Amino acid sequence: MDFRRIEWIFLIVFIGLDIFLGVSYMQNNNNIVFSDDQTASTSSTILRDMRDDNITVGSLSTKQSEGYYLSSQVTDPLRQYLSELSNQTYSYNRATHILRSEFGIPVLLSKKKAVAELKLYVKTGNNIIFGSHYEYSAGLSSNDNIVFIQKTKHGAIIDSQGELVFKISNNAVVSYTQTYVSDLTVLREKQTTISAYDAVQLLYISSEIPENSKIIWCKLGYSELINVRGSVIFVPVWNVMVQHKGTNNEALKKVNALNSTVIKNQSSSGSTTSSSSSSSTTETNSNTSTNDASTSVDASSILSSDTSSSTTTDSAAIPATN
Repeated sequence: MDFRRIEWIFLIVFIGLDIFLGVSYMQNNNNIVFSDDQTASTSSTILRDMRDDNITVGSLSTKQSEGYYLSSQVTDPLRQYLSELSNQTYSYNRATHILRSEFGIPVLLSKKKAVAELKLYVKTGNNIIFGSHYEYSAGLSSNDNIVFIQKTKHGAIIDSQGELVFKISNNAVVSYTQTYVSDLTVLREKQTTISAYDAVQLLYISSEIPENSKIIWCKLGYSELINVRGSVIFVPVWNVMVQHKGTNNEALKKVNALNSTVIKNQSSSGSTTSSSSSSSTTETNSNTSTNDASTSVDASSILSSDTSSSTTTDSAAIPATN
C-alpha cells in the first residue's frame, strides 16, 4: 500500500515537472520574439530621435557586406621610383613614408574639366608613381584639394596611408602629397560587416552626430586598425561624412564594420597635415627643369607630349599596374 502511494506521488511530481518545463519553453520562445520586436522598436525610436534633432539621413542601405582583416608590411614602395618623377621637386620622409612634391611649372586645369584632366594626368607617363592604382574621390575633395584614394583588389583604402592629394590654386595644380600601401595579405577568412544603416545609428547613439546635421555620404573602405611590429592591420570601415546644416563644416566619422565600434581621433587626410621630419630621414631633389619663360603649363599639353614621346625608357620606369 505504501509503495502504491509512493508511485502516485512520483507520477504527480513528473506531471507537474513536465507542465513547468512546457510553460518555461513557451515563455522563452515568446521572449525571443519580443527581443526581435524590441530591436525593431529601438531602431524606429532612434530614427525618430534623429528627426527630432533635425538630422537628415536620407536613404541608407540595410544590406550587409563582407570584408577581411588585411596586413601590409611597412616598406618604402614609393622611394625606389623617386628619381623617375619628371618636372617635380620632391621630398620623401622615410619615417612617415610621405612623398611631397611641387611642380616646377604649375599644371593648369580647365574649370569644367578639371577632374577629368587630372584623372588622365595621374595615369600618364612619369607624372605620378603608381598612378593607375588610385581613383578619384569626390566626397573627400574640395575646392582647394582634389583627392584620390588607393584602390586594391580587396576594395578601396580610405585612410591617410593610401591617398593622393593635389593642392589646387587659381585653377592650377601646384603640389601634391602621396602615400601608398603595398603587398596586402589576407589574415582571416571573409567576414560579414554591418550595414551603412547600422553604422549611422551607432554614430548617433554614440553622440558622434550633432543636432542640425546632414549625412552627406557613406562609403565602405579599408582603414588602419593597428600597427604591430612593422605590420599595419587594415579592417573594413564605414566612412560617414557629416555636415552641419547651413555651413560648409564637415567631419568624417568612422565605424569599424566588423566589430561595430566607433573609431575616434582619425584624420580624413592625415598625409596632408603631418609636417614633422628630420634631415636624416628625408630625401629631396633640386634638379627640377623649368622653363623661365613660362609660369604655368596646360595639362593637355603635358598629356599630349607624354603620350606622343618616342622615348620609352622613362614611361616604363614607373609601374602603372600591379
